[in-house]
Order: sequence, then C-alpha cells, then structure tokens
Amino acid sequence: MRPAWAILGEISVKLHLNFTDQRFIIQNYGEAHVTINGERIEHSLILTPEKRLDWSALAAVNLDEALLAPLLEDEPELVIIGTGPRQQVPSPTVMRFFARHGIGLEYVSTPAACRIYNILAGEGRRVGCGLMVGG
Repeated sequence: MRPAWAILGEISVKLHLNFTDQRFIIQNYGEAHVTINGERIEHSLILTPEKRLDWSALAAVNLDEALLAPLLEDEPELVIIGTGPRQQVPSPTVMRFFARHGIGLEYVSTPAACRIYNILAGEGRRVGCGLMVGG
C-alpha cells in the first residue's frame, strides 16, 4: 500500500524527532506545509525561542521592517529566514536591519531553514526562524 502523501501527489520529508527540551520541533515539511509539534501549518510563520506566530510574508523581495520585527521577539542570537522552495536573496535593507540589532542572519530555502532550525534549536541555541510556506 502506498503512503497517503504518494496518493495525494504531495512529497513530504520527515525529519528525525529530537528529544531535547527544545520548545518547537519541525517534524516534517512539504511544498505547502510544515508540521510543528504535531500541527500541520499551511501558511508562513515565525518561530521565536518562546513563541509560534503567524506571518504574512510571502516573498523575500517584500520583506520590510514591519514583517521582520516579530523575528526579534525573545532576543534570538541568530535568525534563519526560509524564502520558499528556493533560496531568494532579500534586499540589503533586510541584512542591515539584523546587523543594526546585532543578530546573525541566514536566508535559505524553506526546506533548508527547517533542517538548520532543528539542529540549532536542538543544540540549545536561541534561534528565530521565519518560514515562507504556501502562497
């Protein structure tokens, strides 16, 4: 019998479970969703060290300070932005925004952001993550 995702024509990647005291664990992701702590989410979101927030960002080119400000909640040492199925380069103003606040920034594809987030958060790092999903 084929798995449900194969029947629906959707590819999903399951990540290993992590048994640290990490608050949020990204369990799997697909083209239009991520699953965090057992909840399937089909829209863009932000993970701070303490919270999960909905996010209206749909493309790296549209990022501005209002969309980026929630990523600073809970004082992360590093922020990862997942820019969708492929890495997109945000404007230099995005990089300056994080530099002004003394916070490291990585922007990668959303699948890569999910993997990097789990690794860093699993190590106990204070990491924030913005994931562009769906749209």
